[in-house]
Amino acid sequence: MYQYHGWAVILESTSDDTSDEREINTLNRVKKYIEDLQPNVDVLDIKAINGQFHLWMTGLWNREPSSRFSPVEIMKTIGVMAPGSYGMLYVFNDEHPKRFNEFNVYVLVRGNVEERNDPFLSPFIPNVADDFEF
Repeated sequence: MYQYHGWAVILESTSDDTSDEREINTLNRVKKYIEDLQPNVDVLDIKAINGQFHLWMTGLWNREPSSRFSPVEIMKTIGVMAPGSYGMLYVFNDEHPKRFNEFNVYVLVRGNVEERNDPFLSPFIPNVADDFEF
């Protein structure tokens, strides 16, 4: 099982000096990128909330998705396209050779994605689910 839950605030820059035209161009590129991934990603959307654009994604796959549809790659691409963006992504992959019992956390800050340890939901068993045998 491969499940993921993430969000990001889409920003062209980390400063207030960004022109409206640059901001609109960046947002249009991000929207086009997201549209091109549909319908192959479970939930992936951008909404304007009080003048700020927010991306969210969530899904549950039987296997880890190909790199084009990988939520981690999506976050990295958003960081390149909109380097002022920030957000978080939680991924659980029970087929990962080393991290099969924990969530991986990916943090998007200033356009860069870094992997971090999860202190809240990991280890999956026993924190989230009971250990059982078939």
